[in-house]
Amino acid sequence: MCVMNAVVPDLFDKDPDFAPAAQPLRSRKREAFCQNLAGECYDNQTEAYCRAFGVKDRNGAGASAARLMRNPEVRARVAHLREEAVRMLGVDRLYLLQKRKWIAEHGRNMADRLNALAAMEKSLGLDEPVKIDINSTSNVNVAGIGGVFTIENAGEFARMMEAVRAAQETCKPAEEAVTDLEP
Repeated sequence: MCVMNAVVPDLFDKDPDFAPAAQPLRSRKREAFCQNLAGECYDNQTEAYCRAFGVKDRNGAGASAARLMRNPEVRARVAHLREEAVRMLGVDRLYLLQKRKWIAEHGRNMADRLNALAAMEKSLGLDEPVKIDINSTSNVNVAGIGGVFTIENAGEFARMMEAVRAAQETCKPAEEAVTDLEP
């Protein structure tokens, strides 16, 4: 008696070496493209395509490389090759951040230090602009992005700041009285 609904063990979950992305692609040129893109030509699809397919026309190579990268098998193979390289090198995100931090603190010149800081900022996602929304019941509209503020009604804003200063000045004597009581 044949059982049609028998559960077949999924080897991909247990051993990533059996996953389809772990197997070389059938086309040697596509496999060479993936190897180049994951290795020497990291993120330069045009150069990887030129090397793998022996093409001289870079405009056509760029278009063909983009078309090739839309193939899910190619994308999965490149991702697998990159993960494999990271595993083999024993490098992870923390290691890279530690090295960049060291360069930012001890680099020979300011350009190296600034580049290390920029790379750290980007890898941590801190390079995104900060958006601040200030809700107020007054007629002042304040918009800010990345530490730069725009004040649309300067007169109303000045009145608000005067009120804040006055409130701070009325609170100062009470704070000073408390500090006088301390030994």
